[in-house]
Amino acid sequence: MNTRLVSGLAAALFALGSSALAFADVTSVAATPAPTPPATAAPHPLPTLPGGIVNDAINALGGIVKAAYGWNDTESLGTVTYYRGYDMQLKMQLNRYRAIHLHRGTVINPRGYSIHEGDTVDIRGTPQSDGSLNADMIVVQGH
Repeated sequence: MNTRLVSGLAAALFALGSSALAFADVTSVAATPAPTPPATAAPHPLPTLPGGIVNDAINALGGIVKAAYGWNDTESLGTVTYYRGYDMQLKMQLNRYRAIHLHRGTVINPRGYSIHEGDTVDIRGTPQSDGSLNADMIVVQGH
C-alpha cells in the first residue's frame, strides 16, 4: 500500500509539475514579445552645393589663369613694348605678344596717366578676329 501511495503521489506531483511548466512556457511566450532588431541610424547625406556654384568657381579661376598667360580672349596682362597714338603692343607670359587698339572711349586708370613702354598693364576689351584686342579699359599696375 505504501508503494501505491507513493507512486500515486509521485504521479500527481509529476502531473502538476508538468502542467505548471507548460503553463509557464505559454505565458512567457505570450507575455514577452519577440525581440526587435536594434534601430540603425540613418546615413547622413553629404552636403550638396547648388548646381552652378562649382562650375562658376572653376570658370572664374580658369579666367584668371588664362588672362595671366594671355589665353583669355577679352583680357590681357603684360608689359607694354610699343605705344604710339591708338596702337599698342603687349608682351605677355611665355613671350607671347598681342596687338592692342585703343579708341576715344578707352578708359585708362589711374585717370590722366600717360602710358609708357615698360609699364605693366591689365587690358580688357573686345577680341578681334585677327587676335588683337580693342581696349575698353586699361589699368596700369603699380601706379
